[in-house]
Amino acid sequence: MEYPAAVGQTYLVSDGEDVSTPELIWRIVGRPARLLPVPPALLRLAGQLTGKSAQVERLLDSLVIDSSKIRRELGWTPPFTMGQGLAETAEWFQTSGDRA
Repeated sequence: MEYPAAVGQTYLVSDGEDVSTPELIWRIVGRPARLLPVPPALLRLAGQLTGKSAQVERLLDSLVIDSSKIRRELGWTPPFTMGQGLAETAEWFQTSGDRA
């Protein structure tokens, strides 16, 4: 919003650290995730049968954000690491009275 070069551009932001769902859960709760291994084909079939194919695909696909454009064009760097962001988020949830 402060850079004239950014007018009309779309930028994706990321701290540059890609993690899997189990690793993210580990970082949040501090212990390994108890995830039930289910073959992707079975999940896709369940999605088709329940009309939830789009949600299943989002669950199964990897989400990797490439923030090289904003870093290159605007010199942007993340203000904090993933670990710092998770810690601040956890602290906010613990101190927030609004749990809705």
